[in-house]
Amino acid sequence: MSISAWAKSAETWLMTHVPGADWLMLFGAVMAVVTALLVLAWVLRLANRAINTLSNEGKARAARLSKTPGFRILIAPPVKDRPAGKWLQAALSQYLPTFSFGAPFSLVAMGPIKGGLESRSVARARKRMATADADMFLWASRAGNGERGLELHGLSRGGGLSPAEARLFTIALPGARKVRDDDLARAAAYLIAKQLQPALSDPQAFRAEKIRQLANDLDSLLAGEPPISATLRAEIEADFCASGVRVAEELGDVTALDKVIVMRRKHLEAASETADTGRVIQARLELGRALIVRAEKQFDQNIVREAIAQLSQAVEGLRADPMILRAQSASDALFKAQSMIESRKRFSLNFGS
Repeated sequence: MSISAWAKSAETWLMTHVPGADWLMLFGAVMAVVTALLVLAWVLRLANRAINTLSNEGKARAARLSKTPGFRILIAPPVKDRPAGKWLQAALSQYLPTFSFGAPFSLVAMGPIKGGLESRSVARARKRMATADADMFLWASRAGNGERGLELHGLSRGGGLSPAEARLFTIALPGARKVRDDDLARAAAYLIAKQLQPALSDPQAFRAEKIRQLANDLDSLLAGEPPISATLRAEIEADFCASGVRVAEELGDVTALDKVIVMRRKHLEAASETADTGRVIQARLELGRALIVRAEKQFDQNIVREAIAQLSQAVEGLRADPMILRAQSASDALFKAQSMIESRKRFSLNFGS
């Protein structure tokens, strides 16, 4: 019996002996259609994923072969907020040169990376970064419209690291679209520039003339009151104060000095017992140095006394630092070894044969 004849006879038997067989057959037909659609959707999803993978791989390889000089940055937008990716790319294009002292760079748009900081997501980003030989990979995720609603995750090779050693970081920005203005764009560009060039946090790493320009740019950035968290603002203020103190000490430019003094005093007044000890010590050092420069320009005994008090507390704090303690221990051991050698030499000269 052929398959078609068997199917016909089975249908006839069902219609004769099974009540409601017509509805059962209709249900079976519907389920067959639904199953076919699900399989088709699954196949299309796999095909789309494969196309995206090949596309990203192609973009990364093209970036690696590019002869464009300077930093190479890969950017992946949030899965559910493509405009945020375009905004971030525009912010970097416009303001990154300001905070990287005009260093050339290229931005390469990549496909979204799901999962935020999940290990698979980080591994995928690290792989794409290695393929493109990029200096940084940025991807974003949306967590709402709050203060940390737009999280920028990244891997940075700043400081000469390999892709496998690239540092992982996260910068939390407001998620609401209405606050994505120029001030927030400048703040985002600076915070990303710091990850790309960690030396921006150390004013001694650049010429004083460059640091003066950086101090002016950071002053303008802070004056714009970007809608960022208090933690990020404190970080930018710390960099501004460090830059302003160096400019005042080396170039005699005291333009930013009064702002530095006000900011450091406020920071120390607000600091609590649980505050970051390192930041408090740094604030005391910067305030003390700024007060000394101010006293040099216009002597005031009270200012000098305040500078001495701040610097003394900073020194006391540094003495408790584990690194300082280890350095002191090593220095004591070195002095002891040198003393032993000197004592042996004197013994040989006085009592040797």
